[in-house]
Amino acid sequence: MITTPKHLLVAGGFAIAGLLGPVMAEESAAARAEYPGGFTRPPSEGKNYDTWKGAKGPDVGKTKVDPKRLPSRVDNSKRPEFPPVYKQRWGACGQFASVASIFTYEMNVLNGNKADSDENRFPAHFSWNMMNRAENKGSEAYHGWEVAKRIGIPTAKSYGGVRLNKIGVWPNGYDIWREAMEYRVSGYRYTPANTVAQLNEARGWMFDRNQPAKKTPGGIMALDGRMGELKKVTVTIPDGKHEAGKDIWTRWGPSGYGHGITCVGYDDQVGYDVNGDGKITNDIDTNNDGKVTLADWERGAYIVVNSWGEKWSKDGRIYLLYSAMIDPTWKRGNYLGRAEVTRYLPSQTLKLKLSCNDRSDLRMTIGIAGDKNAKSAEHEITPEAFNGWPLFGRGGNGGHVPIAGPEDDTPIEVGIDLTPLLKKLGPDKDEKGKLFLQLSRADGSKVDGELHEAAVRLYDPNGKFVRESAMKIKTGNFGESPLQVNTVIRHLGQK
Repeated sequence: MITTPKHLLVAGGFAIAGLLGPVMAEESAAARAEYPGGFTRPPSEGKNYDTWKGAKGPDVGKTKVDPKRLPSRVDNSKRPEFPPVYKQRWGACGQFASVASIFTYEMNVLNGNKADSDENRFPAHFSWNMMNRAENKGSEAYHGWEVAKRIGIPTAKSYGGVRLNKIGVWPNGYDIWREAMEYRVSGYRYTPANTVAQLNEARGWMFDRNQPAKKTPGGIMALDGRMGELKKVTVTIPDGKHEAGKDIWTRWGPSGYGHGITCVGYDDQVGYDVNGDGKITNDIDTNNDGKVTLADWERGAYIVVNSWGEKWSKDGRIYLLYSAMIDPTWKRGNYLGRAEVTRYLPSQTLKLKLSCNDRSDLRMTIGIAGDKNAKSAEHEITPEAFNGWPLFGRGGNGGHVPIAGPEDDTPIEVGIDLTPLLKKLGPDKDEKGKLFLQLSRADGSKVDGELHEAAVRLYDPNGKFVRESAMKIKTGNFGESPLQVNTVIRHLGQK
């Protein structure tokens, strides 16, 4: 139990609860959503972009937390819905945390499945290869969650595993893209954990999502920190202490590169004598800033699962002191990210087989009109993946490589969800309309490509395939001149 009473009970150096002495203003700051920089949401969406919109669960700070009901230890990595400890390949740590670990766990909690096979696990490299420029680049957790919101994530079984052997590969096969549409993120949030109130809200999320009436398994979180000099901050809990022999990070950094990891729980009893005074306390100003805050706590730690293999730190896990999340030396700061997932069934999709020599400079527009004789679209969409991923800023996020991947000129078969576009149109009286597809290239680029096949696929409300209507293609080449393909489609009515 962690609270902030006026007095602190201390026994043998064990901080039973809260802080001793006056609570500073910043120490009482409530739990809240916060987006401190470009590593927590896409800058291209602006400061008013609500990443939790669409989620059904309570937002950060919207539920009153009673810390007295929280157990002293929660470890969701021991639940059957959590996948095994992974050993990441390349700079995909953010996706091993946000997708391979968190998305997998959350989807299994939602579906009531165990993470004991690739059928119930989700790949880190699907989202990573979407926007890593086809290079060994790092990524943020939100990158994966945005891919899951806009495209979805296929299972590791259909994708070919949690990770691939080649960087920059995009999947070839409509069924993979269609399966991805079913598994989505409905919303995600970032929050600081700099105060006791914020810490308690995070603990409540990991215990039961701060929804005790529903009795659901707790959630897990993404976090990241500097990993440049781990030997300076990694210690082993001494004999005779709680969790003796286990490793613990007393601070982040103190310098170097960032690394995304998964926070699966917490233990209020884990501690370490950081200031070397022979005691483990939460009531002494250990950092000599003239006040006692969460930054001074020597007891209480998050349980972290890393993606450096199950033999790292004995079992792939390590403790991180609560106080380590408060790092004044790093302007970026440390924040906990959470996601809510959902199942989704498209009503109509577009199946395409195409080749292209530069997928980042490819431009695709899909339009719809309610009149089957229309000459132009009433509503249009520009799918992120086939327009250079402008969501993530900077040009060329997909990589200036062929659409299949580096040094691979073969065409690939993909799927695009048309349901959001049809919803913009609304019900149609005769249930017939016109679909407009245009393929072109970015200004100044030298993209050449070919559309080999195109078809509209219809599904019933239960996701069962109904029929496919092929689109007529006279000549599928595009590049110097854009390609336009139109077709009449049926069953436009969207309820």
